[in-house]
Amino acid sequence: MNPADWPAMPPGYTLRLCVADAFETACQAARDGAEDGLMLMVDRPDRCEAALVLRPLDPIQPALTLAYVGLLGLHDGLAALAPAETPASIGWPDRLLVNEACVGGVQVVHGPLVEKDGMADVPDWLVLGITVQMSGDRDDDTPGVELEYTNLYEEGCGEVTVPQLIEAFARHLLHWLDRWQEDGFEPVRRAVLHDLQDKGLRIEPNGDAWFEDGTVKAWRGLRDALRHRSWVLPEPVGQVS
Repeated sequence: MNPADWPAMPPGYTLRLCVADAFETACQAARDGAEDGLMLMVDRPDRCEAALVLRPLDPIQPALTLAYVGLLGLHDGLAALAPAETPASIGWPDRLLVNEACVGGVQVVHGPLVEKDGMADVPDWLVLGITVQMSGDRDDDTPGVELEYTNLYEEGCGEVTVPQLIEAFARHLLHWLDRWQEDGFEPVRRAVLHDLQDKGLRIEPNGDAWFEDGTVKAWRGLRDALRHRSWVLPEPVGQVS
């Protein structure tokens, strides 16, 4: 990628390219002492793959609500670039949906819990990764048959590029990070509830969730839910050009 085509980052972000697996590369960078705001991205046109190193100052439970901040940044970043009628939504706890099918999402992992500024159980570092499938197999004769997963090309967003999406994500993420830091989780929680695909789900003030199906209610903790991402994008054999 020509440096002139790199995404423009907001103040406080440092962007670097990596060969593959931005998430694992960012995790290793965090272990090696990378500063808050380092973003890694992979240069591939068919899949948007980036990861951000953060140095939280909050204990583990509120720190993990940064997953919601990342989802809002990704959702709003796509909404700013996609055609106005694009039906984008959020799937709990970590998925980005278009037309109710998964195009990708976020993933979060954290380092050891330490004491910071007199508070215990604060993650030494946290990595927020994003992945969005931009296009699918160019030799697929039946696009859209797979209902669980889709890609932006098939959903009418073929003009959106990886650098544009990463730039929009970073800009909207910064907005929601500022809200999260200044006003707490509540405005983030309300925004996620507005964009949720499952309107029967209720997010608690600590980030945990209740699922309602008629008279049956089920609880899921955010920390456990984020241990393993709920989506695995199919790997395209070839890409739409």
